[in-house]
Amino acid sequence: MKKSILSFATVLLVGCAADNGPLSIFQTEPLTQVLPCDSVFVDRPDTMSAARGENVTFQFILTSEQDVEELSAEVTRTKGLGVKTGWVHDVHNENPTWGTDDMLEDPGNDYPDPIFDDWDEAITAGKHKTVWVDVAIPRDAKPGLHTCRLTVKGTAEGKEVSATKDFKVKVYPVTLPEEQGLDVVIWYQAAAVRYLGDKGEEVEVGSDRYYELLPKICELAAAYGQNCWKPQEDPVAVLNADSTDIAFDFTTYDRSVETFVKYGNMRHLHNNQFGSRNFALGWDGGHVFDIAYVENKELKKETVNYNDPRLKEYIYKYFPALQQHLREKGWLDMSLQHLIDEPSGPGTDSQKSYTMVPEMIHDAMPGMKILDACFSPIEGQDIPVVLLGPNIATMPPVEEGQQRFMYTASGPVGPFANRFIQLPLLKTRILHWLNYRYNESGYLHWGLNYWTYFRDPVGLTDVSTKCYWPGGDTHIIYPGHEKAYPSIRLCAMRDGIRDYDLLKMVEARDPEKAMEFARRVVFEPDSYEMDPAKFREIRKDILEYLSQE
Repeated sequence: MKKSILSFATVLLVGCAADNGPLSIFQTEPLTQVLPCDSVFVDRPDTMSAARGENVTFQFILTSEQDVEELSAEVTRTKGLGVKTGWVHDVHNENPTWGTDDMLEDPGNDYPDPIFDDWDEAITAGKHKTVWVDVAIPRDAKPGLHTCRLTVKGTAEGKEVSATKDFKVKVYPVTLPEEQGLDVVIWYQAAAVRYLGDKGEEVEVGSDRYYELLPKICELAAAYGQNCWKPQEDPVAVLNADSTDIAFDFTTYDRSVETFVKYGNMRHLHNNQFGSRNFALGWDGGHVFDIAYVENKELKKETVNYNDPRLKEYIYKYFPALQQHLREKGWLDMSLQHLIDEPSGPGTDSQKSYTMVPEMIHDAMPGMKILDACFSPIEGQDIPVVLLGPNIATMPPVEEGQQRFMYTASGPVGPFANRFIQLPLLKTRILHWLNYRYNESGYLHWGLNYWTYFRDPVGLTDVSTKCYWPGGDTHIIYPGHEKAYPSIRLCAMRDGIRDYDLLKMVEARDPEKAMEFARRVVFEPDSYEMDPAKFREIRKDILEYLSQE
């Protein structure tokens, strides 16, 4: 278990000299979390290597000999680089990541994650705070060494105090493609959008206020690499004009998709699950589906089993209507369809229903591709979405023009990479090296903002009895007033997504060389290079290789 990130270090406090008072700043590795229990800090200046068109992050530890209020952080001497600063805060987590030897462990169960840029900040004498600096490298940035300066200011006993720290970015003559290569979808929770409103405000899903707040989530997620969206707002079955048959109202569905297109950088539209698991029959039971029909000029809605003959009749009305609407809106070519989340394997009613229903959907809506998270590929899927695990290394090659996704959720655990709060950040970044290593061109996770499982989603201080997932599984962004905040895990994901692009650039020159680089980081599905310094050397080697004429 990891007690303290710097427990291995010599007890040596070496930071910047305070310019005016008690503050000191230490640079440390941004892929290593700073825990509340840490008290020994070693200044480790490191030049970050970057391509044009990506972001690099820096982490600084601030200590003080006095109580300091009204803290602010600013970066100057940027020379055209885009820079944002924020303060990393701790969240409480009592749902540990089980079965892993490298799990972070803090005595108070508090772990760093959200990055706040507009909170009132202060530091207590003898304690520390973490400053996060995110540097965007423009696509036209001049190659070479850029030296920036971080200045932290505050007030102690009525007097202004400050400290400065220089840090360096080496920009290589390598430019990432404008559009990332990896498809990334993390499901959002519509009901949780209300957390961005005024305290206690009721926000109805589908209301005008809802669509004022939803873009805040879309913009943040898109800025960090999400480019696929799964609307929770489905087309609604209604009576047609003469009440003789059903028709479909796409009003709310359209407003959501239009929001994703405008604010979410949407490349693919993942339509919501058409059916659901019948939990009364257990995990392996057959699936159920919501249908609608007209009886005596009245609209009837019912949940039916997969073998109910009325399901086929409904499918042959719903999917042609959906296809026609998507075509009219210009969304058809970007659309995919979910059927059931995590269907069971061979010999189960779950598999039987999953295999039967896609045949009808494909017939009713030719060309529509079906994808769903599953423990292993299952008949009926056009795009397998396979859980990260040992079998990912033995999957057959993906055929030309086809896709396969990788997903993680509350599993895998143990030595595998995932995005839990108590895992080393490097494991979150390595997720997308796994995408490249095993030829998975998409990544799916279920939890972008499932804040409703917590009374305090920022502090995680009152965990609902319904929430049994490891800390960080439910969400990777945090709610603020009229905005959403990123996390250090989200930064690690974004940077891993761009690592994937670098590997694809190497592949365009030499596929064997690209895989050689990938194997230096991902040894096996559950074994990786976990030394951040060695990881950065490998990444620098990629930039050096791509810099060659």
